[in-house]
Amino acid sequence: MSASMESEGVDPNLTPLLDLVLQLIMFFMITVNFIRVDQFDDSIRLPVATNAVPIENTAEEYVFLNLNPKGELVGGLANAQLDTPGKLQAYLTQEKRDLQRVGAAKGRAGEIKVVVILRADKDVRYERMWEVLDSCKRAGFIHWQLRVMTRA
Repeated sequence: MSASMESEGVDPNLTPLLDLVLQLIMFFMITVNFIRVDQFDDSIRLPVATNAVPIENTAEEYVFLNLNPKGELVGGLANAQLDTPGKLQAYLTQEKRDLQRVGAAKGRAGEIKVVVILRADKDVRYERMWEVLDSCKRAGFIHWQLRVMTRA
């Protein structure tokens, strides 16, 4: 009897393996940190730096600001008409309140760590960059990073 079983080809059951692979694919698709499209503007040419550091991964939330070569905020904030430091500060203060409220609704206690990511074009005036960062500071954001390219 055993000889007849060996002569027949044994087909492995691949159903559990396929099930596991599909579950892993779904898990990674769900847990990937998707980035909103309105956070980035492809027309902004970032400056090149030799000692760039990655985005701080200890932050709980991020606020992305994009400055074009003229020093204007572009992207998702373009419709808000944030052309003065006061308007930007008022907008950022409201944004911080909203992020704190969402964090509290998710069960986070205390103040959440929010990092402002400034993506400024390489031709923007430094004065305008510091105006934006000063508005962030006055709105209560103490953590910020300036995005750069590591090579041209």
